[in-house]
Amino acid sequence: MKIFDLHSDLFTDIAFRRSRGETNVFDRIHYPALKKGGVSSIICVFWTEPIFSHQPLERFHELIKYVEADLIESKHADIQPLNGIHEETMLDNKIKVYLGIEGLSFLDQLISQSKNETIDTAFSFMQEKNIQHIIMAWNEQNAFASGTGTPSIDRARGVTTLGLNLLLKSEKSGFLIDVSHLDEQSFWDVIHNTTSPIIASHSNARAICNHERNLTDDQIRIISERNGLIGLNAYGEFVDEKHPNVDRFIDHIDHIVSVAGINHVAFGFDFLDYLSDHSLGGGMDILTVGLEDVTKVPALLKQMSQRGYSQDDIEAISHKNAERFITNLIVGRRRT
Repeated sequence: MKIFDLHSDLFTDIAFRRSRGETNVFDRIHYPALKKGGVSSIICVFWTEPIFSHQPLERFHELIKYVEADLIESKHADIQPLNGIHEETMLDNKIKVYLGIEGLSFLDQLISQSKNETIDTAFSFMQEKNIQHIIMAWNEQNAFASGTGTPSIDRARGVTTLGLNLLLKSEKSGFLIDVSHLDEQSFWDVIHNTTSPIIASHSNARAICNHERNLTDDQIRIISERNGLIGLNAYGEFVDEKHPNVDRFIDHIDHIVSVAGINHVAFGFDFLDYLSDHSLGGGMDILTVGLEDVTKVPALLKQMSQRGYSQDDIEAISHKNAERFITNLIVGRRRT
């Protein structure tokens, strides 16, 4: 069974390992696990870790440098370009990698440091690097939007004027707009100021686990009405407050399918097992029992089958919904 994972932070692991002098990290460390889990396509994000929050721009450039060097060495990562997917049949030893950004604090710093830098020039840079996915804020409030997880933010602020400008350019450029991590005000500002389908790449159902990172039924419903996509998150804190396990993860699938319909559900696992040895500046060690890492995904699919999901259902959630969404996005780019 193929797996399309809508969210991965493995670039962070690559950067830490490259900074210690390691090479060929994707192929040595991540490719074997991804293949064991059945992953054929994945969105990998550049994310400025909390420990680097005082220098997000410098860290972003470090991430770009380390990841580019590693992917150039890779025999197994097939980077998908911004202007279209590779038409040839993918080889079994390749994984399609889409490049994204999780949190735009680095762009905030870039613009504030130089009057000559604008969102236009920043977009040119991102397009040059084949970055094609944006989450406006992580667990912070920046110049563009507000994310969950920061108690000091102004909850009524939402997406700023600068953020609205960024959204407009994102749509015109055919970027994939991702609302995971946005607080509710910013989420609805995105909905009301865009027309293209959006994704919540790694978000669960608040009705099952009452965490602000999870989606309300109204949010789930509007994403599906906009022909969008929701990726289920395996991080334990968002699965269950007390006992995160595979059964509880499937409860989230059940609920989101009941609200959005099966054609709008996917996986965005957000596995963090490979970051446990790195100093990130915040505790991120709550794993879901039975779904601790990507190698456990085949067992998840088997359990979904036991819970009543048909083969067609599992294929839709595992990869077909995400593949259709990305294909439609690419077609839309080619028309503009």
